[in-house]
Amino acid sequence: MACHGDEDEERSRRDPLILHAQGEKFVQDGSLDYYGSPAVASKTGGSRPSTALVLIVCGSLSLYGVSYNLVLFMVSKLGLSNAGAAIQVSIWNGVHDLSPLLVAYVSDSHLGRFKTTLGGSLIYFFGLALLSLSVLLVENKVPATWLFFVALYVIALGKGFAASLLAFGADQFDGKDPVEAAWKSSYFNWSNFSTSLGLLLAVVGVVYIGDRLGFSSALFVCTGVILFGIMVFSSGAKFYRYAPSLTGNPFARLLQRGSHKGDHSNLAGILVVWLGSVVYETMKTQTFSLFVEQAALMGTIVGGFRVPPASLNSFDPISVLVWMVVYDRVLVPVMRRATGNSRGFTLFQRMGAGLVMMTAAMACAAVLEASRLAGFHRERVQTNVLWQIPQFVLVGCSKVFYCVGLIEFLYDQAPENLRTVAAAMAFFSSSVGSFLSGFLVSITSGITGEQGWIPRDLNNGHLDYFFWLLVALGIANWVIFLASYKFKDVLGLSKRRL
Repeated sequence: MACHGDEDEERSRRDPLILHAQGEKFVQDGSLDYYGSPAVASKTGGSRPSTALVLIVCGSLSLYGVSYNLVLFMVSKLGLSNAGAAIQVSIWNGVHDLSPLLVAYVSDSHLGRFKTTLGGSLIYFFGLALLSLSVLLVENKVPATWLFFVALYVIALGKGFAASLLAFGADQFDGKDPVEAAWKSSYFNWSNFSTSLGLLLAVVGVVYIGDRLGFSSALFVCTGVILFGIMVFSSGAKFYRYAPSLTGNPFARLLQRGSHKGDHSNLAGILVVWLGSVVYETMKTQTFSLFVEQAALMGTIVGGFRVPPASLNSFDPISVLVWMVVYDRVLVPVMRRATGNSRGFTLFQRMGAGLVMMTAAMACAAVLEASRLAGFHRERVQTNVLWQIPQFVLVGCSKVFYCVGLIEFLYDQAPENLRTVAAAMAFFSSSVGSFLSGFLVSITSGITGEQGWIPRDLNNGHLDYFFWLLVALGIANWVIFLASYKFKDVLGLSKRRL
C-alpha cells in the first residue's frame, strides 16, 4: 500500500521503532496499516470490519433487488417465454458469480484487496445506474433492450468485488493471535448474516417497491443503497489492516503449489468437494427463477393484501437469521457435549446436513407444484402462495449449514496467500451452478417440447417433473459427498476440522 499524507509528524508517530518503545503490540501476520507501516493491533482491524459488513449488506440488497424482479420483467416487458427468461437469468447469475475469479487475479497480483473492492464496487454502481435508466426507458415504451443487457453484464463484472471484500474483511483479524483467530471464524458467520439481511431487505422492501411503483423505481433505490455502502466502506480506510502486496499470477502460484509433493492430492480433494457445491448451487438458483414463476400462478391475496410473487423469498433470509442463532446457541453447545469437538459440527457434517436440506427443498417444490396443477385442472382453483414457505425455509436453513461450511472449508484447505482465490472459488461454484441450471432448463425444454415440462403457460406443463430431476441430482451429489469423506485420506484433505 502506498503511503498517504505528507505530514512528518504523522509519519513519525507511525514509526515502528517509536511505537515499539511505547509498548504497542503489532499484529503477528505481517499486515500493514494505511501508511505502509506494520499494523498496530489496538489501532487497526478488529471490530472495524463492521464498515465492510455494511457494504456486504448494501451489495446483497442491490443484487437481490435486481435478481428477484428480473425474470418477471423479462417475461412481461421484454416478451421472453418462461423458459427463455429462466435461461437468461441463469446465464446472468453464472456470469456475475464468475467475475470473482477475475477479481482474485487483479486483487492478489496487482491492486490489493482494498483497491480492488473499491474499484469493483464503483463499476457495480455504474452498472446499476445504467440498468435503472434502461428499465425506465422500456417502461415508457422506448426501445432499450440492448442497453438493458449491456447494463446487466456491467453489473455482473462489478459484482466480483464481493470476493475481495470477503477476503479483505477476514484480513482484519490476526490468524496468529488466539483471540482474533476465533473472531475470524465468527466473521464468516457475520458475513453470511449480512448477506441474508440484505436479501431480506430486498425481498421485503425493494421487491414491494418494484411491484407497486415499477422495476425502475426499485432499481434507483438499489443504486442509492450501493453508493451509501461504498461511502461507508471508504470511510474506514485509515483504520484497516492491509495484507502485504503479492506479485505474480495467483493461479500460477496455486498450480505450482499443486505440483509440489504432497500438495497435488490436497488440490484434488478440494476440487472434489467444490464440484459437489456446483449441484447445490444449481438447486439454489431456482429461488431466483422457477420458484418466482411458480408463485406468479398461485393465489397471492392474503388477508386482502396482494403479496408480490418474489416476496416469498423473504422466508429464505428469515430462516437464515433464525437458524444462525439456533445453530450457534443451541446446536453447537449440544454437539460439543456429544462429540467433544470444540466446533460442535465438523465441516463435513455441516455441509452434508446442508445438502440434505436443499434436496428436501426441491422435493417440497415438486410436491407443491403437483398439488397446484391438480387443483387447477380439477377445480380451476389457485393454491395459496403461502404454501411456498416450507421450501424457502429449507433453502435458508441449508445456507446456514452448507454455504458457511463451504467457505470455511476452502479457507482452511487453501494456502494462506491465496485467500481471495479461495473466496472466488465459492462464488465460482455458484456461477457454474447457474450455467448448469440454464443448461438443464434448455435441454429439458428441447426434449419435452414447447408444451412439455416448462411451457410458456406453466399450467399446461409439468414443472414438478423438473423439480424431481433436481431431487435426483441432489441425492446423487450427497452420495458422492459421503464417498469423498470416506476417502479423505486418499484425497489428501487436512483432517483437523473435517
